[in-house]
Amino acid sequence: MKKSNISKVATMVFSLLVAAASLVAVSVCLTAADAADISSLSDAEYEAAYKAEPASKRVINIGYDGGLCQAAIPIAQAKGFFAAEGLDTKLTRSESARDAIAGGKIDTSAGMIAAWLKPVTNGVDIVFTVGLHTGCASAIVLADSGIESFEEVKGETIAINGGIGGVYHNIAFRFVAHDGFKAADFKWKDFPADQSLLVLQRGEAKVAVLSDQLAERWVQEGHAKRIRSLTFDKDFADESCCVMGISGKFLKENPITSEKISRAIYRASLWLNESRGNREEAAKILLDGGHISGTPEYALSLLDMYRFGIDNATAEKSLYDSVDEYKALGVLDEKVDVEAIKAQIWKPLDLDRAAK
Repeated sequence: MKKSNISKVATMVFSLLVAAASLVAVSVCLTAADAADISSLSDAEYEAAYKAEPASKRVINIGYDGGLCQAAIPIAQAKGFFAAEGLDTKLTRSESARDAIAGGKIDTSAGMIAAWLKPVTNGVDIVFTVGLHTGCASAIVLADSGIESFEEVKGETIAINGGIGGVYHNIAFRFVAHDGFKAADFKWKDFPADQSLLVLQRGEAKVAVLSDQLAERWVQEGHAKRIRSLTFDKDFADESCCVMGISGKFLKENPITSEKISRAIYRASLWLNESRGNREEAAKILLDGGHISGTPEYALSLLDMYRFGIDNATAEKSLYDSVDEYKALGVLDEKVDVEAIKAQIWKPLDLDRAAK
């Protein structure tokens, strides 16, 4: 080989080694860096860094509990939004997504802000990356009770489910606070959610606070009516009820994988919000896949109630307002540094970068 050719080959090899070393350096830095550093990467650097993350080489376990609140998760799986991001994902049935994430059984899932905030402030390592949708819980009374507001049941029992201090107890606290009352103005009793209507009919409580997935059926059947709603009331209607939660350890080690997961969920949410035809298709996918039970008509009526595709600004405001309110209500410890908690729990990721 001529000397000039040898020189050209050597130069080419050197250039390739330098380029490879640069990509490795980007990948190594990112695994230890904050997710915000991702935005400065070129597309090639982004994909190289992703492939260097531990999670890119394995199946991502995503929790799903069968609730329509989490509809974007199985839709992202069925419609290929995860696959479009280059992710290998598996849906894992999980009745307590928060505990499953904390225990390392799943990597990520969706949950209600009202359920996750207190455990996170108590040290559970979960970070929120994207909002899912509005709505999903109501305060109901018997349709023929004559009750129109909490004012009329002051001093009476309010039925909640999920335990004292649990998600619907926390939501009920916000309902009464927004109407100018204190939690101490009412009695609180925990009942199984599916017994809520019976509890009202027996007179064991005047109001029940529960998921719309149950409440809406009784409303449609004429047995109950809403006096407060995360879905329909103006002071709650624009809030993100549910958010995507990712293990803090997973996010730190896999910032780009986390972003891809969040973006896929966001795109599934946008798809759900795009048209009623999409939601009809979604109801069929969810039922055919065994993700939910019931009828397509009822599933569709619930999907129509929620506004999917929450932008980052709305999700952030929802989280931050909840932190402020729950501290004021005593749900969160009065010593909690709300600004530190806000910085800890919310890591908005890039929802706009083109899928690879």
